[in-house]
This record gives sequence, C-alpha cells and structure tokens, in this order.
Amino acid sequence: MIRKFRQLTLLFVVAVIAALFTACAPPTAKLTVSRNDVKAGEPVTVKWETKNAKEITLNGEKVEKIGGKSVIPTATTKYEIIAKRGKKDARDSATVTVNTTKAVAPTVTLKADQSAIERGQNTKLSWQTSNAKIITISGLGEVPATGEREISPRVSTTYTATALGDGGNATASARVTVTDPPPPPMAERPRTVASETKPKEPAIAEQFRNVMKPIFFDLDKADIKSSEQDKLRRLAEWLNRENNRSVVFRVEGNCDPRGTSEYNLGLGDRRARAVKDFLISLGIDPSRFETVSYGSEKAAGRDEGAPEIAPSWANDRRADFVYVRGGDRP
Repeated sequence: MIRKFRQLTLLFVVAVIAALFTACAPPTAKLTVSRNDVKAGEPVTVKWETKNAKEITLNGEKVEKIGGKSVIPTATTKYEIIAKRGKKDARDSATVTVNTTKAVAPTVTLKADQSAIERGQNTKLSWQTSNAKIITISGLGEVPATGEREISPRVSTTYTATALGDGGNATASARVTVTDPPPPPMAERPRTVASETKPKEPAIAEQFRNVMKPIFFDLDKADIKSSEQDKLRRLAEWLNRENNRSVVFRVEGNCDPRGTSEYNLGLGDRRARAVKDFLISLGIDPSRFETVSYGSEKAAGRDEGAPEIAPSWANDRRADFVYVRGGDRP
C-alpha cells in the first residue's frame, strides 16, 4: 500500500514539473512563403506555425497558432509572425519582392519575296520577332520566332503575323497578289455563211457578269439583307443550270474607306464568307468557288449614298463575283 502511494506521489510530482516547464517554456514561431520573387498581380501563399504562445499576430493582424493564407502583394512586402507569451516573444519573417518593371513590347516583321505571282507559282514568306512568346501567321498557324515558309496561294491573300509577349502584342502584314496566267492563243476559225448569219451567243464570262450582280451590305455589317437574299437565290438558280454547273468563280469582299486596314480586311473576309455560306445552303458546291478580301483597297466612294449610285460609301460595301473558268463556251 505504501509502495503504491509513493508511485502516485512520484507521478504527481513529475506532472507538476512538466506543467511548470511548459508554462516557463519560451514561445516559438516559424513563417514561410511559397515564393520570394513574383510579378505584380501574382499570388503568394504565407504559412506559419507557433508553439507556447497566447497571442499571435501576422503583420499586426491576430491569427491562429497554425495557419496559412494567400495574398497578392502590390509592392515588395515583409511578412512577420510574432508569438507572445507574457513578456516573452518569438518572431520570424520573410520578404516577397514584387517585380513591377514593365515588360518590353514585342516586335514583328513580315515580308514576301514576291508580292505578285501567277496562279500556281510559289513565293517565300520570311519573318522576324523579338520579345515574343507566341507567334502566329494567318493561314500557317503557330510558327517559330524567326523563319521562312514557301507558299503558293490560290487567290490574292493578306498574311498577318501576330507576336504575343509579356509586353503586349504586335502585328505585321504582307499581301501576295495572285493573277491568272494569260490564256493560250486561240486559232482563228474559218468563217462560214451560217456562222455570220446566226446571232452570236454571248460568251459564258459575259453571261456570268450579267447575272452575278454585286451583293450590298449595311455599315459595319456582314449579314445578308433580305433584299440581297432574293438576289442570291436567282444567282444560285442560274449556277445550278445544267450548262453552268462547271462554272468556277470567286467571291470578293469589299469595304468603304473608313476604319483601319486590318479591320476592313477582316470585315471584307466576313462578307465574302457570308455570301459563300448562303450559296452553299442553296446547293452550290463549295469546291466551285473561293473567297478573298480586298478590305477598302477598291473603295471609290466619297460619302454616303444609295448602293446603285457610284461613287458612294454604300457602293463600296459589297461582295463582287468574278468569273474564273468553266461553263459551256459558244
């Protein structure tokens, strides 16, 4: 019995000593940050852990003994954790440096060795960039920072290079004009009395021009107006005739002279594609025609007016049809 009492007494004394030791133990504090160097606007995670403390503050704000938080410093900041117990305290800190230096803007150049070629010929595009992370060229997709590429466009095309970097973006354009090769010389046919007396049937190209009238658009619009839809239905009916099913043509998108060259090239492309999509919906085989945008290159208007009255800006907002080949020739 006495022995058991002594054991209990010893355990009590040990517990008291441990409690006194804990009460007298100094506080500890530890603080870490996920990154010490960031760019403006980037987040940082701050974590801390303390022991033997009754009051804990992070940069003056009361916090739990153990915790973490995500912050976005706007300038170089020192994060400090302070753990206090009575007159004793422990501190730990870490500094996050914010880089506010503005990134250098990218540059890009783009050129074609030959800006005018005949259909079927090749030319070479070459480009150079600086301070760019992503470089794309319309029609080619993503490309290296510097390089060259052999191209053979079927129609006149404007290639636009776009360079994206931390400092913004930059663009450059190069246009390649494609023309049809001259037709081979035609042998002169002997005249006969019958051919002289019979009325001469118009050539298919002339018939095409007489039927395929321009389609006009509203200001800054690329949707087909109801009045122009009827016109396209008549064109589709003519193109679907048996004698005209081999006709191949081109749809050219045009704009009035207002706006930047890049904007007008894009608007002209949308207008030409809107006409193409409408004709396809009417049963015209998409392999029979192609689209090209001239932007405001062919604009001749000086002010607003009716589309039928030229020169006017309203007359410039149109899609033209150009005969390429095919059809039953007389």
